[in-house]
Amino acid sequence: MIFHPRHAAIAELLGTYLTFTPNTRQIEAFHADLRVLHPELLKASIKEALSAVDKVSVETALQRITIHAIYNRKTKELASLYPVIFALENSMRSSLSEFLGNYFGRVDWWVVIRDAHLAGKTYKSFVNVAINGRLTTVDFIKQCFFTMEHLLKSHEACISGPDKNDEFYYCLTIGDLTRLMLTDWSTIRKMFREDRIIGFKLDHYNFKSSMNLIRDARNALYHSNPISNRRAVYAASERILNALDFHLGDLMRILELHSSVGRTTVLGEHVGI
Repeated sequence: MIFHPRHAAIAELLGTYLTFTPNTRQIEAFHADLRVLHPELLKASIKEALSAVDKVSVETALQRITIHAIYNRKTKELASLYPVIFALENSMRSSLSEFLGNYFGRVDWWVVIRDAHLAGKTYKSFVNVAINGRLTTVDFIKQCFFTMEHLLKSHEACISGPDKNDEFYYCLTIGDLTRLMLTDWSTIRKMFREDRIIGFKLDHYNFKSSMNLIRDARNALYHSNPISNRRAVYAASERILNALDFHLGDLMRILELHSSVGRTTVLGEHVGI
């Protein structure tokens, strides 16, 4: 089969997987797949089909359909992670906004950093290491300045002007949120429930490693790339959400009640093989 050079890896995998030489119509069907399917997810699907012990028993007419079945299952697996990541990311934003708003005594505490940055100041100008009279760490203020510098370039309209509250958090990536929280962990740990209640030790190391795992999965998910460690991602998300008193199991049960089942199709089936 002749494919565009950017699909060389997929062509090689297909050449290994298929037990027959495709005719013109079958080649057209595979070309149709490459026009609409995610290449990395397709590669992962072919690799899984290749690893199946009973590959040789798959009829030639069903080999492309088998790849599609795996691809569709992987798509569903990715989709199942979306509400988990959505719940975690938004719970973190809302919880941190409320916690820091209460701690610093004003919901728009971050405006102090914004205005200082716009005035040409740096984190070193906060000689008393405090915001609105409440002590924090040098690393926290330094991270705020670093983050604000980038936000003023990418989200200036959102965070500029008076009468602000949660806009700062809306603009933060999950990585930004994590880094900010870790810079004053002894304070921000109080945002979560106690270890004796949640049943595990949520220290600096465990929070960082869990959030790094979730961040990588989140980025892979939003770029539709395969995620091989879904169970670990789900477990890490469940731990953090539990610490925030958000019960993931309740959410998943509600989603199951509202899920609908449609007709299962094979993409490009109109082409046929």
